[in-house]
Amino acid sequence: MSTPFIDLTARDTWELREVTRRAVGRVACRALMVLWHVEGLSALEISQRLACHRDTVSLWLERYRALGVSGLEDDARSGRPPHLDAAVRAQVEAALEQSPSEADQPQACWTLKHLRTVFQQVCVTPFCLETLRRTVHQLGFRWRRPRLWAHKEDPETFEKQLLVELARQQTEAQNAPPADAAEPDNTVHFLYADASDQRLLAVIRSMWMRRGRQVRVQTPPQNAHWSLFGALDVCQGTFHWQAYGQAISGTFIQFMEYLLVVYPRGEILLVVDNASYHTSKIVVAWLKIHPRILPIYLPTRRPDLNPVERIWGGLKDAISANRSFGDLFTLGTYIRKHFERLSPSQLLAQAGVRNDFCEAT
Repeated sequence: MSTPFIDLTARDTWELREVTRRAVGRVACRALMVLWHVEGLSALEISQRLACHRDTVSLWLERYRALGVSGLEDDARSGRPPHLDAAVRAQVEAALEQSPSEADQPQACWTLKHLRTVFQQVCVTPFCLETLRRTVHQLGFRWRRPRLWAHKEDPETFEKQLLVELARQQTEAQNAPPADAAEPDNTVHFLYADASDQRLLAVIRSMWMRRGRQVRVQTPPQNAHWSLFGALDVCQGTFHWQAYGQAISGTFIQFMEYLLVVYPRGEILLVVDNASYHTSKIVVAWLKIHPRILPIYLPTRRPDLNPVERIWGGLKDAISANRSFGDLFTLGTYIRKHFERLSPSQLLAQAGVRNDFCEAT
C-alpha cells in the first residue's frame, strides 16, 4: 500500500531539519524519514537506508501527517517494573535501621553485598549491586563514618554542672562594678583550666586548592610536642597559659603555682576535667597545703562543658592547620603570637562565654 504524499511548507521543513540536528537519535531518524519522503523516496527505499522495516517507516509518516513534529516523539509509558518492589524496599529500610543479627552473620554493620545476599532470597527478580545502591540512597541512607559517644554518663552530672554554674554566678556578682581601686584579699577568681598537646606535625584541614593539584604538607623530622596548660578567667576575659614537656601531675602543679603568682590575693576556683594529672595523690596533697586553689571537677566524659577546649581548637585552626614546624621553638613562637593577638572579648567569644562586664570594661 502506497503512503500518501506529504506536502511541507518552508517552516515545516526548517522544523524537521532542527529535529535531525537536536533530537535524540531515534527521533532524528523519524524526521529524516519525512524529509526523504518529501524528496521522493519510497517507504521501501527509506527503510533500506535506515535498516528498518518498511511498515515502521509508514507508521511514522502517518504519525507526522496526523500530529506534526510532536507525533515523532515517543509516547509516555510506565517503563520496566522495578526489581525491588515496595515490600522489599520496606524490608531493606527496616534492616538498615539496625545491625545485622549475629545468628545471620557476625558483622557490626551492613554492606551492599551482605544486603544483596539476604534479600536476593526474598526478591522474585534478580538485581545487581548498583540497583541496591540506588535504592538505599533513595531511602535516605548514606555511607558515612559513625561518631563515638560515651556509653556511661556520670550520675552526678547535674549536681556538678549546678555547682560550676553557682560558683561562676557568685564570682561574677562579687567582681561586678563598681569595684575598689585595690583588690581585696577575699576576692574570688573563677577559671576554667585544661591541657592540650600542640605537635610539630600539621593538623590536616580542608582547604581550597586547584582541581587536580593536591597540596602537599611536609612532615617534620620528628613529631615532638608542647603540652600546654591554660586557664580562662571568665570575669576578666584573660587567658593564662604555660608550655611544658608533657602533661603530668608535676607540670600541672607547676601551672597552679604559676596561677598563684598571677593572682597573689584571693581564692581561685579552678574548673577542670577528671584527667589523672588533675586527680592524682600528689596533686591532692599539694592542694591541701595550698588552700587558695579550690578545684571544681566537671562531669566525667563531658569535655564539651569546658570552654577552654574551643580555645585549643581555635589555636590549632589558626597555626597548625596544614602547617608543619621544624622545631619546638618556632612552634612556641607561633603559639605566643596567636594569644597576643586575641583581645579579652575575642577570647570569650571563641570560648562561647558571654561576659557583659568584660565587654563594658
